[in-house]
Amino acid sequence: MSWFCLKESKAKIAFLLYVVFIAFAFNACGDSVDADEAVQYESSSSAKSSSSKVRYPESFKPNDKEYPYAGIPRIVIETEYRKAIVDRENEIPAKLQIWGEKEAESEVLDLTIRGRGNSSWWYLKRPYAIKFENKVSLFGMPEAKKWVLQANYRDRTLMRNALAFEIARQTEIGWTPQGRFVEIFLNKKFIGNYYLCEKIEGQKNRLDLDSNDYLLEFDSYYDSENKFRSSQKSYPVNIKSPKTLSETQFSYIQSYIDSVETILYSEKIDSLNIEKYIDFKSFALYWIVYEIAKNGEANHPKSVYMYKRENNPLKMGPVWDFDFVTFVACDGFQIKDALWYNPLIKYPKFKEETKSQWAKNKDKFRKLTSFIDSLASYTEASNERNISLWPIVIKNEKYFAGDEEMDFDDAIRTLKKNYTDRLNDLDSLFLAL
Repeated sequence: MSWFCLKESKAKIAFLLYVVFIAFAFNACGDSVDADEAVQYESSSSAKSSSSKVRYPESFKPNDKEYPYAGIPRIVIETEYRKAIVDRENEIPAKLQIWGEKEAESEVLDLTIRGRGNSSWWYLKRPYAIKFENKVSLFGMPEAKKWVLQANYRDRTLMRNALAFEIARQTEIGWTPQGRFVEIFLNKKFIGNYYLCEKIEGQKNRLDLDSNDYLLEFDSYYDSENKFRSSQKSYPVNIKSPKTLSETQFSYIQSYIDSVETILYSEKIDSLNIEKYIDFKSFALYWIVYEIAKNGEANHPKSVYMYKRENNPLKMGPVWDFDFVTFVACDGFQIKDALWYNPLIKYPKFKEETKSQWAKNKDKFRKLTSFIDSLASYTEASNERNISLWPIVIKNEKYFAGDEEMDFDDAIRTLKKNYTDRLNDLDSLFLAL
C-alpha cells in the first residue's frame, strides 16, 4: 500500500495500525521455562561478558518497578543491537544474565537465540531456543550448550509440561528432560513466565548417545535433513542424531524400522523376534504416561521420540510436548491405535508388561497431586501477570482444554480433578487389557 494513499481512507489507516500492532506483539513475545523448585544458579562457564555500550547495555538489571520479584528466577536477555527475533532459522548473538530478588546470580553469558516450535511459533507468545557459547549448568541441571524456552501459551496453569515430565520421572522410562520456571526480560521488555528446560538431544548429560546410536523423531512436519518413511505405515521418521551419517548408517536404521513393521504387521505373532527389535518396557511406560496426560500427539504422529543404542533394541522416548490440550477430561484410551500400539497389544507379553508397569507405578502417580499444589504455590504470582500479558486467544481453534478463561485457582482445581479421575479410569482400562 502506498504511503501517499493513506488519506484516501480511514479504513486503510486502521489497517496499517493493526499491522503495526501485530508486528509489535510478535516481536515482543518469548517462550516459557520450567522449574520444579526454587534452585540457586550454578554456573559452570568461565566466559565473561565483553559487552559494549553500543551493542549491549551496561546493566542487565530487570525492571523491578513495573515487574517486582515474583518468587522465581529472572532471566535477562539482550540481543545484539536489540535485534528482533523474527524467525526460527537465524541465530541472533545475545547475552544473558540470571537475577534473583536483589542481585545477579550469574555472570553475563554469551549465547545465541532464535525462534522454535511448529504451530506454537505462530502464537502471540513465542517459544525460543538458546545456545550458549560454552556449556553451562542452569539451576543445578547438568551442563549443556542448548536449552529450550517453552512458552506454554495455551496452558492456563503453565505446568502441564512440568507435570508430565515428573510423571515420566517416577518410572524407569529413562532420561527425561527437566526444567525450571523463570520470568524472561527480553531487550528490556518483560515477556512473561517461561519453562527453561533441557533439549532432547544425543549429547552428554542428555541421552548421551554414541556415533553409532540413533535418535529418531516421528513427526508429520517431516523437516529433518535426514529422513525417510516407514515401509508399511509410511510414518515420517526424522533422524535427529547422528547429525552426519554415512549411507550405511542411514540404510541400517531405515531397514531396522522397516523390519519392526514387517514383524508387527505380519499375520504371525512372533514374540521372540519382535523383542529383539523393540524394548517392551519403554513402550509400555510411554503409553502409560501419554494416557495419563491424554496426549494424542502420537496419533498424528508429532514429537514422538525413539532412540536406539548400538546392539540394543529400539526404545520409546523421551516424552515431550504436553502444553496443548492435555490433562483434560476424557474416556477410554487415547493412543491405543497410534503408531505400533495396536499390533503390539496382540502380544500377550507386551500386555503383561504394561499391566505390570501400571501396577508398579500407579501409587507414585497418585502422590503427584502434592507436586501440583507445590508448583501452584510457587508460580501463582508469576502466572497471574503472565496471563495479564498473554490472555489465551482461542478464536478459530478446534481443540480446547476448557480452562482457558478460568482464574488460576479454578484452573488448578480442574487440573487436579482431571488428573485423579484419569488415574481411576486407567486403573480399570489397563486391568481389562
